[in-house]
Amino acid sequence: MILDIFTTGVYYTECNFDLEPVKDYCLQHSYNNPSREVSNDGGYQSNNINLQDINVLRPLHERITQELNLFANSMLLKDQSIDSAWININGHQNSNLSHTHPGVAMSGVFYISIPENCGDIIFERPNSSTVGFAWFGQIDEDNCNQYNAIEWRLPARENTLCLFPSFLKHRVQSNSNKDLKRISISFNSK
Repeated sequence: MILDIFTTGVYYTECNFDLEPVKDYCLQHSYNNPSREVSNDGGYQSNNINLQDINVLRPLHERITQELNLFANSMLLKDQSIDSAWININGHQNSNLSHTHPGVAMSGVFYISIPENCGDIIFERPNSSTVGFAWFGQIDEDNCNQYNAIEWRLPARENTLCLFPSFLKHRVQSNSNKDLKRISISFNSK
């Protein structure tokens, strides 16, 4: 018998928002506000925005809060509220480097505009370097599963919400689409 211990869940759900006004807001915001550099390698990352204060984003705020609490409560965590949120716009060859979100409980991303070949989110196994060294040559990379994978790729999909514990290291692949930008909103909760 295999016992699943120290399991790390990722919550992934499709939404049904009208994305055009959200996309327009994000692009307009990027034209009128400077970018910051945190985990982004190129591209645009806004300073914090308050989803509740922006009419077009208020329904998204409500849905994120609802889903955050379903996810958190399933792990017996306290109710969550959004602590910070920001816009990500990645053009050709822009990506996000491997990072975590310290000081908060949960993190997530909502995908707004996801053209073909724009890059997916990659989650890294905690202490993956130790596991990789210990199991070097033991894993058939074509047959990875939740027990032996060093990293796990989740496809970026429009109108999809992805939630995960803030300690889970992750990165976003480079956007290989030469013509279209990947647009998302990321957030943290406490």
